[in-house]
This record gives sequence, structure tokens and C-alpha cells, in this order.
Amino acid sequence: LSILNAIEKLMPSRTIRQHILSFLSISTLPAIMVNSFSPQILTTRYIAKPDAKSHATMIIPRSSTLLELSTKEVIITDFPPPKSAVSCPALQLLMEIDAASLELTEVSSIEESYFLPDEELIPIKQISLEEQLNIKMSPSASTNMAVSKPRVVGHRGSLYQSLENTRHSIRLAANDCEEVEIDVFLLKCGTLTVFHGSGTDKNPGWLKEYCNVEGTILDYTYEEARKLKFNQYHTEFGCGPDTIRELEHEYYIPTLEEVLSDAKQTGVVIKVELKGPGTTDPVLELVERLNMVDQVHYSSFEHSRIKRVRELHPERNADGSHTYKTGCLFNEVPDNFVELALNVDASEVHLKYSTATKERVEEIHSAGMDSMVWMRGPMGMVDDLTHRFHDVGNEDERMYSTIMATGVRAMCVNRPDVLKQMLIGQAMNSRTLVPPMI
Repeated sequence: LSILNAIEKLMPSRTIRQHILSFLSISTLPAIMVNSFSPQILTTRYIAKPDAKSHATMIIPRSSTLLELSTKEVIITDFPPPKSAVSCPALQLLMEIDAASLELTEVSSIEESYFLPDEELIPIKQISLEEQLNIKMSPSASTNMAVSKPRVVGHRGSLYQSLENTRHSIRLAANDCEEVEIDVFLLKCGTLTVFHGSGTDKNPGWLKEYCNVEGTILDYTYEEARKLKFNQYHTEFGCGPDTIRELEHEYYIPTLEEVLSDAKQTGVVIKVELKGPGTTDPVLELVERLNMVDQVHYSSFEHSRIKRVRELHPERNADGSHTYKTGCLFNEVPDNFVELALNVDASEVHLKYSTATKERVEEIHSAGMDSMVWMRGPMGMVDDLTHRFHDVGNEDERMYSTIMATGVRAMCVNRPDVLKQMLIGQAMNSRTLVPPMI
């Protein structure tokens, strides 16, 4: 996330001024909830609410997020004021917040503020994940009620236990996972490296938030990238700053060859997301040189890279399955997503967990392909669970059970240890319920 222009405090009274000064003395904000929104507003207007319910909303300029802050007195929005809003003089403060650390970094003035009647407030709507995925779970659903036993895939390793996409995290994930997903770039020196970075699926690999340096991983040689230090306070790093400090000697950007050599010893399957341009051919060459064709799968949001794998390797096993396994990644799901996957002869379809409805999963299987859901990174999951889905926790057993009820065959999760233990418990309970033979 970039630095967001944000926040507030309005009202002319001495009491409110004192409250503002008290608020400014803390270094972090209370709870933040985010909801999808897309205003196209060039000016910024702020709406003040004086009668102190613990509620404040703001639409951020140049962003597509609506934030609700558990502070008082203020409603903040980019929209021009509604007719019901009444202009009021006010003490006006604008603070800049670093979205990664939520530290208050700057205070400056703003121009406009308004009273807004309570009835004009629009609450953020939440739904249940089971409603989103079009399934029905019992109110007391537990791990035993899930209908499938998916393969456990570690997302970037085991990122809540160890720093993502490092050798340490991937080796740790091998204890709980059949498969581990990693992200791969081809650097300008020709080295394949394992890294995620900030940015979008179309423009990934940015370093500022990950390593406190400018540019993308593609701007560096491997010798330079190896020396980069991770930003221990980046909130996308689920393992937290204490773990990063404690294991600093273990945490560097590894080469793909190092990661694959480790996997060859542990036996875990590696799902390589072809993250950067030019990755397909050299990754295939490396896998073949290491004799790991059966232990490496390939995926990408850029489906032309998957198509390239199949063009080079159309081979099939005796059972008709592809020798080289590929997966089409989708963020938003078009109506013809199965057709798109079939057009590049993919083995699997990988859907974001919140889009993997039971009907879509069944459609994938009916087309002869395998299915996998993937979780967002830690910050994205917090966004979803704070304001989108009210019935599940952040990758807790309830969430995993709900997803499993779609019938999906693999789950790429941030907490593979939790999913693994849940499946073990499910299997033990299932054996306990089997009646004795007479």
C-alpha cells in the first residue's frame, strides 16, 4: 500500500480540542475496516459529526477503499456534501498515515467541514462467507462437517510461522503440506529468484514496502538482491518483527535452484507461480536439469505463460493426466473462465477463496480439471474478515470448513499448520464414529 491521505478532527469546542490533542499523542489508530468502493472525486471534503457515536467513515483519494475508523466525532468523505449537510466552522486537521505501520506522520489543514444528520450515515454491509460461496453450513458446523479433504498447500511457505518465500519458511511448510506455492522472477542477470513484493498481478515485485528500497526486484542483479534486508515492520509479513529479527541470518532472497534443491530433500511438491516476464523457459530448463518434473507445478495470472508450458510439453501420463501440471490463476472470475483455462490446456484452475462458489468448483471438475483456492496475503485477509464476512475468523477452522464444503480439491493457505491439524482431527473423529464390525 502507498501512503494514504487521511484523517480528521473537527469541532470548535475546548473539550474537542483536548480530545484531538490526546488523539495525536498516540502512534497508532484503533481498528480499521475496509470495503470496496470506487469514487472518482478530485476534491476532498470532510463531514463532521458532533454527537459522539463511535463511528467515522472516509473515502480515500486516489484509492478504491472505504474505511471505517472506530474513533468519534467525525465522518470524512470525498463526496460533495449532501443537501442535508450544514456547513460549520471547525478545527480542521489532516493527518497522513503510513498504511503499512499506521503511524501518524504529518498534520496539516483542510478546507471544509459539515454537520451530517445521523440518518444520512450508510453502514458498511457484511455477508456470510457461506452465502458468498453459495453453500449451507450448520450454525454449529465444525471441522467434521466439511465434505472434502483437500490437499494442503502452503501460501509462500508458512508465512505466519516464518518469513514468506524464504528457504526457512518453505522447509517449515513441508512439515504440514503436500505442496508449497512460491513466486518466481527472472532477474536481469539471468538468475531465477523466489520473491513476492508489492504491486499488482500485472506489475509485481516492488521493493519499497518489502525491503525499504526503491524499484522492483527486476532492477537488481542477484548479487545485489541477496544483500537486501527485509522490512521487519511490514504488515504483510505475518510472522511479525520478532521472528524476523530472531532469524535474520536465515532470511534472504533465495534462488529458485536453492528452493528446489531443498524440496528435493523434503519431497514436497513446489507450485511455481511464474510471477515475472521471461520466467517460463528458464524455469522449465532448471526443473528438467534437476530431474524434478514430477515435483514441480506451474501457475500464472498471465495465462500466456501457462500456454507456453503446454506448447513445450504436451506429454501425458498413462492415466491421461498432464505430465507437466499447470494452473490458471484468476483474481476476478469471468463468465468464461473454464473456457479460458481449457484454451491453454491447463491442468488446474486456481480461484481466490471468496470467488470459489460450489457451482464454479463443480464446473471446473466437470471440465476435467483440478481445483484450488488461494488465500489473499495477511493484509488482504484482514480486510476481508474485518468488513466483508461476519461468520468466520481469519483462516480459522470455521473458515476452512466453509471453503471445504465447496468440494475444492486443494487449498493454498497462509496457515497450513492449522488446516493440517484440522484435517488430522477430522480423520480421527471419522474413525471414532465408525461402528465396530460384528
